[in-house]
Amino acid sequence: MTVLVGRSQELAVLAGALERAGQGLGGVLLLDGEAGIGKTRLLEVALAGQALQVLAGASRDTRVRVPYSPLVALLLPELGALAPENGSTPALLQGALRAALRLLTQGGPTALLLEDLHWADHATLDLLPLLPSWLADRQVLTLGTYRPEELPRGHPLRQARQDLRRAGVLEELHLGSLTAESIAELVAGTVGAPVADSVSDLVHERSEGVPLYAREYAAALRSGGKLAPNRDGLLDLVPGQGAVLPQTLRDAVLLDVDRLLPEVQRAAETAAVLGAAFDMDMLDALLVDELLCDALIGCGLLTGDQGRVSFRHALIRDVVYAGIPWGRRRGLHRQVAAALTTTAVSASLIAEHWLAGHEPEQARAALLRSAEASCRLHAYRDAAEAASRALELWPSGADEAHRLEVLAQLGRCAQACGLLSEAARAWREAAQAHLEAGHTHGFAEAQRRLAGTLDLQGLWEQASETRRLAAEAFGRCGAAAEAAEERLTLGTTLRAVSRNSAALEVLTLALNDARQAGRRDLEARILGQQGNALARSGQAEQGLRVCRDALSIAIRGTFTGAAVEVLHRLADTLEHCGDFLGARAAYADAFELCEETGPAAFACRACVTVPLYQNGAWDRAASECRVVLTSPHAPLAPRAVAGAMLGTILAHRGQPARARPFLTDAPELAQRAGVAAVKLRALWGLALVGEGLGQAEEAMNRARELLDIWEGVEDHYHILSPMRWASSYFALQGMEQDLRRATEALNRAADLNGGPVAFSALAHALGELAWLGGHPETASGQFEIAVNLLRDSDSPYEETCTRLRAGQVLAVLGRAEEAKEHLSTAHRVARNLNAVMLTQQAAAALEGLGVVTGRRGVRPTGEPANGLTRRQSEVLKLVALGRSDKAIAQELRLSPRTVEMHMSHILASLDSRSRTEAVRKAAEQGLLDWRGSPGPGIT
Repeated sequence: MTVLVGRSQELAVLAGALERAGQGLGGVLLLDGEAGIGKTRLLEVALAGQALQVLAGASRDTRVRVPYSPLVALLLPELGALAPENGSTPALLQGALRAALRLLTQGGPTALLLEDLHWADHATLDLLPLLPSWLADRQVLTLGTYRPEELPRGHPLRQARQDLRRAGVLEELHLGSLTAESIAELVAGTVGAPVADSVSDLVHERSEGVPLYAREYAAALRSGGKLAPNRDGLLDLVPGQGAVLPQTLRDAVLLDVDRLLPEVQRAAETAAVLGAAFDMDMLDALLVDELLCDALIGCGLLTGDQGRVSFRHALIRDVVYAGIPWGRRRGLHRQVAAALTTTAVSASLIAEHWLAGHEPEQARAALLRSAEASCRLHAYRDAAEAASRALELWPSGADEAHRLEVLAQLGRCAQACGLLSEAARAWREAAQAHLEAGHTHGFAEAQRRLAGTLDLQGLWEQASETRRLAAEAFGRCGAAAEAAEERLTLGTTLRAVSRNSAALEVLTLALNDARQAGRRDLEARILGQQGNALARSGQAEQGLRVCRDALSIAIRGTFTGAAVEVLHRLADTLEHCGDFLGARAAYADAFELCEETGPAAFACRACVTVPLYQNGAWDRAASECRVVLTSPHAPLAPRAVAGAMLGTILAHRGQPARARPFLTDAPELAQRAGVAAVKLRALWGLALVGEGLGQAEEAMNRARELLDIWEGVEDHYHILSPMRWASSYFALQGMEQDLRRATEALNRAADLNGGPVAFSALAHALGELAWLGGHPETASGQFEIAVNLLRDSDSPYEETCTRLRAGQVLAVLGRAEEAKEHLSTAHRVARNLNAVMLTQQAAAALEGLGVVTGRRGVRPTGEPANGLTRRQSEVLKLVALGRSDKAIAQELRLSPRTVEMHMSHILASLDSRSRTEAVRKAAEQGLLDWRGSPGPGIT
């Protein structure tokens, strides 16, 4: 073991960081320094003798990266039980990684060592800023090393470092060159005796204070017989030796290598081709004679530990590798690649060896396997790099169909990781290839993808032209629905930028396509955009009529998503009619239309209760339900919807006797009206009634019946809230098989829906599975993911359900402060919703942690009826400060359209006609918390 000199200050810094980690105040410490400066040795000494667990991983210097490579060896056993299957979401994969790390670090003080981060894959570096929050309640210090000279502009470690600094969890330590005095001490330790100043000065000058270089130069002097005792007993340079010191590190290393037997030299070359570190068995297999590996260790070129061997420093390996003749080097790489193909190593490593062996066909195949593997791990940047390199090796004209598939994979992966220019190039190349081959539909699909990428780049004009080409191509090949969708998107963009005449032309074509395809949902959406464009171009009354027609189609067809979209367009149209001038929310505007009599009015009121319920405006939703239910003229379908919605709200609010009649009648009405989704909602309401009355068997039977019916209708929207609730109920009742059915239903719904609310519900159910399986840490991670997915969804009931369970699990884990935060939020929002059962459950959990909540039942009359989600509160606070939608969007990193959506929900929840009124009501009800931010009028 080499001596460590001149690093007392750095050791003190590391000791302090480790001590803080032992107190639960860990974080990330990044140690940087040039190659050979002694980063690894410093950490070895700092960690030696410490009463802690050391988990170490390192990155490799490869052109094709392996996702999460520094963590794979550490996490593999734990991930075997926790990793999601192929097709999972990135959130689920991150949840599994988080759970595995937490499982590994639960035993006490831990140092998580990640070396050579300058070589790390993108997926690992994206994960690095998340580690402190993932392990905040653990006694963990994450230690990373890197070479600053290998961080070019744009390197992902730069962004990770910036994120860690911003979060206040990063400590940085630079390792500089050693002083002349320290080099003298190091040289003496290397040669085994004190040396004269002439020796240490020469080594210091040549090594520039880099310990590795100094040791190699000192070793060369010793082994070359260049040192002898002087009159003072110090080792000095032997007179008359001329140039006694090698000119470079390479020369010093090669002096040692040249002294080896020829067969040992060849073995060193084989080892250098394998890399800086590798399995001893692989080297033995390549060398045939196992004694050669022992010889390399014996001469000090390699060091071995538990079946793994490595060069004593990566720079030593580089020197040996550079000295291998080209022909022999290529042959060795081919030999290594062939040997690795029969093992379980990553395809990217095999690809590296085929590339270095100048075997492009084998390299391309391995790169494609690497891209697929990275995609499955959602390591999209690494996947894009592998796919791009594979395409560079593609022979002209060979297997064109497969090449187009890889181009599509490159486009998707590059876009997913933000490499938009690369994605655009891929889609352009794919479109051109499809065009030349006469594949009209393939050309259209590539153009559609390209348009989406250009939209993300903000290249609106190019995106619009590309989308036009896609729509025309879809039309030529008879794909009318796809043509309609592209033209609808194009028309929406043109309307948004006030090019209303052009928008109307495109939307007319889109309407013809939708009708040709028989897509009434698209027809409703297109008419909504048409009406809005007409109003914006000065034809307000006609625009209003078209929007009403659109809403009527959406309601009659029970197209919930289309109805919500049309309601937004209707709101904007009403503003352009001059009635409300930008102050009315979409739902409030819809109610203005519903003041007329007739079936459409009742359908409108019933339809809008679903999004009102979703956004937490339960009082308003209940009011609209009563209007429908008390009218003798209301048709069956609106009555069924209103009955199911009102019954569900009453059940939430602890009024089972009042809820049951509505919920019992609704399924029968739905059956007669042919509205299948209503029965799902009604059955959930009856399950809530059973829960409220303490009738567990009744509640479970209703939930099981709901699942049975859902499997026949494949609804992917109305199932989300019921199954989120059911998964918790099944878990708390210990019904594992029922819980698994609910989880599978949510998994299928997420595949169909693909939105954050769907994936949040699935993460919630996975949390319940982990809880029931005795893995509370994993459950906590899943619930956290479920909460985060709802951040911008304006779904207060769903968020409250998940926060309640997250808080309950955190309390069991002893993480009281985190538990209180979740439970306090759940309690506040549940009381604002007047959701009695949820309020009582949150209050009981808080009181178990010593927090007094006061009243736990129904909200007394006069208390605020409408809660705001965290994001809604952020938006409304900025409105109160006089910010415009554009300024709010920039500050909160949202799109202006999302800000508009939040304001619509806020106005509806607070029953306000203007932003000023909404701010006033929110302030009166105590819904705006100004802590940590300036209040209105404060600059």
